[in-house]
Amino acid sequence: MLAGFLAANLVVAAVAALVLLQRPASPPLIQGVLLPQGRELGQFRLLDHRNEAFTNADLRGRWHLVSYGFTTCPDICPTTLSQLVTLTRELRQTPYPDLQVLFYSVDHRRDTARQLASYVSFFDPGFIGLTHLDEADNPHLPFEKSLGIVAQLVPQLTPEAAGDPNAYQVNHGVALFLINPEGELQAVFEPDNPLPGQHSFDPQQVLLDYLAIRRYLG
Repeated sequence: MLAGFLAANLVVAAVAALVLLQRPASPPLIQGVLLPQGRELGQFRLLDHRNEAFTNADLRGRWHLVSYGFTTCPDICPTTLSQLVTLTRELRQTPYPDLQVLFYSVDHRRDTARQLASYVSFFDPGFIGLTHLDEADNPHLPFEKSLGIVAQLVPQLTPEAAGDPNAYQVNHGVALFLINPEGELQAVFEPDNPLPGQHSFDPQQVLLDYLAIRRYLG
């Protein structure tokens, strides 16, 4: 009986140890929000800088990092894209270089495919610019809503601006959205400085957070 009791306890201890060893590691702490389970995006249709359709299917099979803004942005947008150039260069030295950068314009009236083509290629020929057309069913909205993109076009109410369809300012939030190879939102990276007009990303911090997520998810 004693031998059987000891054997049973050994089995229990072995099973407990196996469970502990197989338990997944704690999710990494990042500068932003990590979704342990990716969140599916709504069905959208956009236009890329090559004037070709860009849909959910184009997100599958590769990791993507989405930045957003507009091409005539004087400071935050070009600064962020420059920081992403540094990020992608550093990623080439890691086991996870397969990250595609997307720049989504919230000013589609001015940012045509041709405008985006010259803009994103200035930073990196590998970056993809995204915009959309005016369509009755607004197929771009599921993309914006699924990611949580925040933007507003504010008309200029001056006598000089009267009747000018391009007389408006663009206000938008600042964040980077990480999309996994299943086309799902996996994480949101937040800028270093939350003060208005001073948002910026540290490429090294984004790099460390991205690598931690890739290692955690295997």
